[in-house]
Amino acid sequence: MHRLLFSLPVPLVLPALPSHAAEAPGVTISAAPERPIVEQRGDGHLLNFDMIVRNKGNQTYRIAKIELSVYDSGGVLAARKALNTDAFAPSITVIGEQLLAPGKSLDIFNPFSQFKPAMPLARLRYDFCLLREDTPAQRDANRHRLPDDCDFVSSLAVTPRTYAGKTPLMLPVRGKVFVWEGHDFYAHHLRVPLGNPRMASMGIAANSNEFANDFIYTDAEGNAYRGDPRTLTNWHSYGKPLYAPGAGSVREAVGDIPDNQFGNAAATSIVTPHLPPGKDPQDLGNHVLIDHGNGEFSLLLHMKPGSVTVKADDRVAQGQQIGAIGFTGDAIFPHLHYVLMEGPQTGKSWGLPTYFSHFRRYFGAASQEVSRDSINSGDFVESDAYP
Repeated sequence: MHRLLFSLPVPLVLPALPSHAAEAPGVTISAAPERPIVEQRGDGHLLNFDMIVRNKGNQTYRIAKIELSVYDSGGVLAARKALNTDAFAPSITVIGEQLLAPGKSLDIFNPFSQFKPAMPLARLRYDFCLLREDTPAQRDANRHRLPDDCDFVSSLAVTPRTYAGKTPLMLPVRGKVFVWEGHDFYAHHLRVPLGNPRMASMGIAANSNEFANDFIYTDAEGNAYRGDPRTLTNWHSYGKPLYAPGAGSVREAVGDIPDNQFGNAAATSIVTPHLPPGKDPQDLGNHVLIDHGNGEFSLLLHMKPGSVTVKADDRVAQGQQIGAIGFTGDAIFPHLHYVLMEGPQTGKSWGLPTYFSHFRRYFGAASQEVSRDSINSGDFVESDAYP
């Protein structure tokens, strides 16, 4: 049998989910963004995006299986993997909520995010196995069904793209700094539930923060502040200067929004300032938006009041000081939030992968020079571009 299989003159294509299962009435699946970016890193490819599953029908469904098929540019199947309901701790539970009620949307973060460098990612197909679950009896029966026993199937085809950054970027901070959040798999920035009606009501149509980075300064023990956190100058980050990560023209510069304050000594309660209507509708706080002139835009958020040293239409050089770290806008503590975007509108422009040049990554007492790379949550890094 094996000899016959491997002597076939045409590519072997494995069957997808059961062909007897019909398309689920009223169910649609879309990718956000429509063409996700594949990050090409030294240790493999990363593919992070959301799948929005909408139920416009009148039946309730349970997602019992998600199967991914990977094809090369010639349409040959390169890989297949799945999450399903098998075993005591079924892998399908990693997607979170599985029940899709009528009129409801589920945002499912792509669970197959990492691939070997040699894996071709020309076209991907995600097949969703759906079970009817309108009644308690159907719910109980579904607990005992095999992974491939589907009532319906809905599919999504995805054509990823690669993206080579256009702007040489340096870290926007000096000295050794802690990456409180990078854009690795568990970063909360990667996930925005765009299928949630609340997002639409807020005017959010794209995840501008998809590849964002949060920077803070710490002491040698990793503490973010000393003494009482209600005194903002006790935070190691507060007031630290910020620098333009790349050259360009200032599109926006805001510097007159007051800091937030902590309501208790445990720094678990935040008091936000009262602002005039329309003053900071997106909770960006004091910020600078730089147009790099090539379709890329750098946005630095949460700056200290009165620290912004540039204004709209100013030209800035890479490494020029433009402000200082503060505690303004949608921030839970003093830090720098930095993001690279494909357009100037937060919430409407998608984020872009951020790769910094000429920095040092620390591993305790040891360190390593990095010519160009992204940074991950938990890293300690320091720019080599500053004296």
